[in-house]
Amino acid sequence: MENVQSEQREEMSFEQNISQDFNTNGISGFHHQTFGQERCGSAFPLHRLVTLGLLNAVLLIAAVVIGIYCSKGDHLQVPHSAATPLLFEIDYLRNHSDIIIRAKLDAQTQLVKVRASHLQLKLQVMQTKTLNDHVQRQIETLQTERTNLQYNKTTMEESCGRCPKGWSLLKSSCYYFSHHVSNSKKNWLDSRANCISQGGDLLVINNLEEQQTIGDNFPKGKSHLWWQNGHWIGLTDVLTAGTWVWVNNVTEVETMYWRSGHPATDGVLRGNCAAFIYFASERTWYNGNCLTLLLNWICEMDPS
Repeated sequence: MENVQSEQREEMSFEQNISQDFNTNGISGFHHQTFGQERCGSAFPLHRLVTLGLLNAVLLIAAVVIGIYCSKGDHLQVPHSAATPLLFEIDYLRNHSDIIIRAKLDAQTQLVKVRASHLQLKLQVMQTKTLNDHVQRQIETLQTERTNLQYNKTTMEESCGRCPKGWSLLKSSCYYFSHHVSNSKKNWLDSRANCISQGGDLLVINNLEEQQTIGDNFPKGKSHLWWQNGHWIGLTDVLTAGTWVWVNNVTEVETMYWRSGHPATDGVLRGNCAAFIYFASERTWYNGNCLTLLLNWICEMDPS
């Protein structure tokens, strides 16, 4: 008990001394006296030193925390101000997103319409092609019927006895097309001889009407060489080169019926005898070698 009271008196005396030295000399005097006493062997309780150390540590930590907090507070203002334009842009995009969506939907709608229009055009093209094919078949059918009617007409006229058998009465003359005969192709001289043997002669075209009549009734050939589908007619320049004369001794002065490049003076078709070939215009005449070129022929005679 006495020891405890003695320690309490010593502590009170120590605190009073610290207070006096602190007020008189300040902190430096306090440190000097304290540590001086420690060096001189004065008694200083250990738990007092520990308490002061902990207090200093707590104050230091508090100062550091306050500094960090203030520092963070200062730095947070900078990113906020830098992000302001981005925030405005985000708000703008959000406000205008419905416009973008509507534009996208409109574009998709237009694309669907364009595709539908393209499909409709394709269908129309297909329908037009089908219609054209149908019309073409009708034309071919009509041409066949026309040929049959012409044949029937010719047969009826033949039955009247105005033209020999195998000849056709067209307008005011009888005509013979040798393609009805198997292996009938001959040179010009042999072709004329055949016509004469039947009572006629090779064809003489007197005018545009007769030219068109022969063209309308001309048989279609099948050779891939167009000139081999022609028929000999009674026109030559054998006597005088360049002067074309019919077998009835009439000189032909009209040039509108010759095909382009004819009468030819060189090449495969050069020659002194004329032939007739089907063409879409009146230019149906061409020339060839009278002896070496083998063709069908057309005979003509007056009806009975």
